[in-house]
Amino acid sequence: MVARRIHTGLLVAGLTLVCSPAAGSDQDPSAETSYEALRATQEVFHDVVEKVVPFLVRIETVGGSQPTAPLPEDETEEEKPRKRRQHQFQDSLGSDFVVADGPTTGLVYSSDGYIITSSFNFVREPILISGVLPDGRRMAADLVARDQVRKIALLKVEAEGLPTPKWAGVDDVRVGQWAIALGLGLGEQEPSVSVGIISALNRMSGNAIQTDAKLSPANYGGPLCDSSGRIVGLCTPMAQRHGELAGAEMYDSGVGFALYRERIDDIVSVLKHGKSFYRGWLGISVDTRFMEGVIVANVAVPSPTHSADVKVGDRLVSANGSPLRHYGDLMRALYMLPAGEQVNLVIDRGGKEWQASVKLARSDELGSLPEVAEPFDPSLPVPKEEPPQP
Repeated sequence: MVARRIHTGLLVAGLTLVCSPAAGSDQDPSAETSYEALRATQEVFHDVVEKVVPFLVRIETVGGSQPTAPLPEDETEEEKPRKRRQHQFQDSLGSDFVVADGPTTGLVYSSDGYIITSSFNFVREPILISGVLPDGRRMAADLVARDQVRKIALLKVEAEGLPTPKWAGVDDVRVGQWAIALGLGLGEQEPSVSVGIISALNRMSGNAIQTDAKLSPANYGGPLCDSSGRIVGLCTPMAQRHGELAGAEMYDSGVGFALYRERIDDIVSVLKHGKSFYRGWLGISVDTRFMEGVIVANVAVPSPTHSADVKVGDRLVSANGSPLRHYGDLMRALYMLPAGEQVNLVIDRGGKEWQASVKLARSDELGSLPEVAEPFDPSLPVPKEEPPQP
């Protein structure tokens, strides 16, 4: 059935591009050659599906709800002097995308029952998780841990001897080659199939492959494959900002991402021990009045930067060797780094540069930002300037 659906879709396109000659008319050799080439391409996609289906897992969940952003703090303390209340550190979803309840996709990682998928599939915090294995067995699955930064999750089912897929190495992937994304998120027995090319490598700070094959919740957590059926990456929503849903709003846009196997192996080696990854914070706020440069406006106590003796008014020159011309550069340098990662900063204080190595912290490891008094009370009238005395 999978092959028939793919064949039909491509055959329609083929007939549009290469019209079949009418009965009794002379055959156009070039048209016949094009048609046969199209048929051969279709068969390649059919073969990929047949090779990869034995490693796909349909993930089903029960319970959970759409996550919401935290409410702002109460700021109606009229009896206190007016203060500039700095934004406190809170992990956000990164998008208002609404996560529907339904089946999602996973991929067998190892024969002893480990399954990898996208952490996107668990932002609803489900109560029960089950996996339907390729052989039809439905088994309870435990969420071992998840990486909320690189967007993958690790599940475990009590099964042995599961078949495992063949992966393409990072050196085997080239821009312009076919990319086939498979997913079980539509709830059917057969996977959905999306075809495109590898459009860029080493995206998202070197963590991901970029593809124009359409990626969406239908195949997040599923594999991106090459034309020989090898897995080149795990499909996840990603964007150049923080948040477990960041990038999901770009689904089916032609800009999608899949994590390399080498990166997945590094992450899974930690997830297997039940250790999740969370967003990493420096523990500072930035003075947005300066369009050029990253000027520290406030430092949380405690925080990594406070421990490194960073002070208000310091200018961050670079992070891990990347120059910081403005706040956007700082975000790009840090958005794919989880808590616990080391960041090497170059800091300018009064024209003298110095270096500091800090370890990013989780939001719950940071103290609050000290309150900073407003330079003036905006509720009072602007004072009149006195004319200069002769």
